[in-house]
Amino acid sequence: MEYLCGKIERYCRENHLISEGDGIVAGLSGGADSVFLLYMLSLLRERWKLRLIAVHVNHGIRGEEAQRDQEYACLFAGSLGIPFKVYKGDVPELAKGQHMTEEEAGRAFRYQCFEECRKEAGFQKIAVAHHQEDQAETILFQLLRGSSLRGLGGMRPKRGYIIRPLLGISRKEIEKALFEKKITYCQDSTNLQDTYSRNLIRNQVIPYLQREIQPAAVPHIVQAGEHLREIMEFIDMQAEQAYDRIVKKEAGKRSMQEADYVLLPNVLQREVILRIIQELCGQKKDITAVHIQMVCGLFSGGTGRKVMLPYGIQAEKSYGFLSLYTKEGMEESEGKLPYFGENIEFQKEYEIPFGEKGNCFIIFEKGGREKILGNNWKKHCTKCFDYDRMGCMPKLRFPESGDYLWINQAGRTKKLSRLFIDGKVSREQRGRTLVLAEGRHILWVPALNRCSAYYYVTEKTRKVIYAYMRNNSS
Repeated sequence: MEYLCGKIERYCRENHLISEGDGIVAGLSGGADSVFLLYMLSLLRERWKLRLIAVHVNHGIRGEEAQRDQEYACLFAGSLGIPFKVYKGDVPELAKGQHMTEEEAGRAFRYQCFEECRKEAGFQKIAVAHHQEDQAETILFQLLRGSSLRGLGGMRPKRGYIIRPLLGISRKEIEKALFEKKITYCQDSTNLQDTYSRNLIRNQVIPYLQREIQPAAVPHIVQAGEHLREIMEFIDMQAEQAYDRIVKKEAGKRSMQEADYVLLPNVLQREVILRIIQELCGQKKDITAVHIQMVCGLFSGGTGRKVMLPYGIQAEKSYGFLSLYTKEGMEESEGKLPYFGENIEFQKEYEIPFGEKGNCFIIFEKGGREKILGNNWKKHCTKCFDYDRMGCMPKLRFPESGDYLWINQAGRTKKLSRLFIDGKVSREQRGRTLVLAEGRHILWVPALNRCSAYYYVTEKTRKVIYAYMRNNSS
């Protein structure tokens, strides 16, 4: 027992799991693993000056058996002088409401309870009792479901507030130690049922591998997972550098140039795409290798190709760029302008998106034609429009169906959509490119520096609308 305690303490030091004075919430189901975890933490408590709380979660599934486990957990924690707290929930109902399996819902509920207790107590860590067999089971499960290299690395010793002090020891070592100390524990009958995939791996697959192929299958699988985690950590570092170098971040959107993307090794291409999707949706669940490949495949097609991803994310290739965006995020970033769709006001400064150049500022002013000196009004920083030809005050708005403008003073027109195509403006970008419009007639597209010839100032013009532009650095 002393040897095992030292082994666990070394593992905690090597992986920076525990610091002196830590407050730790320990999950206590009443089973062998969690009972041993709490016992080990109680042995380390004085030396590390630890503060402990044991938390038991009743899932509302196993009736009298669950109540027995709860009562035992309470007695065991009390025997060690450790505060005890119980959380109860109806996991089957949670699973239905959240469209999850009971296994998934139970896990989510447990960690929700652990985190709630941690915050209330002001503690630093949540300790759970996963051991080597659990790690081997996780790696095999991820392998069979087609996980990425990251998933094949298994569980990390530490993830956020969660620590796993027992990952370096086996189930046999745990049971032997409890037997020697005459410490009893509960048996969860559902763990013996092969209803869940993980139970089948635990009860059938791993014992078969140990019996028929390799007695040391579990430590070998765990060791392979550790090697893969080390490789993945290096890839993560490289992917982060590549992401920062080539990805442009906007509200609800990430984009990059094809020329930069294709220079990355394939493994970094996939990792950059995965990082983008995770940033946009805020989670990893339901993002598979198939989705990543769908996005990567966009580069082999033509402009305008688009794929739909989980959580409402869209990916689109357009004119040498790959963009990923959420509908909600784009609407939030582009539809909240206080002046959107309103008649312009003179002497008021407007901030508008200006393509790849960022935002620019525009002030409108009304004056006479005499203000135009020489050809200065033709410069890009100032635009002039014949106010006499306007039937109403123009508006700043986003494009609408049927928009057009004159391309010469003879009255030849062109649809705004065609102008966007000629200007190589992506389909996604078109909808959030502000225009100055009178009805369906577009006076000006600032991002393209195009004006309608109908509103050109001529010798007959008496009143003029001037638009003065400046960028952020002006």
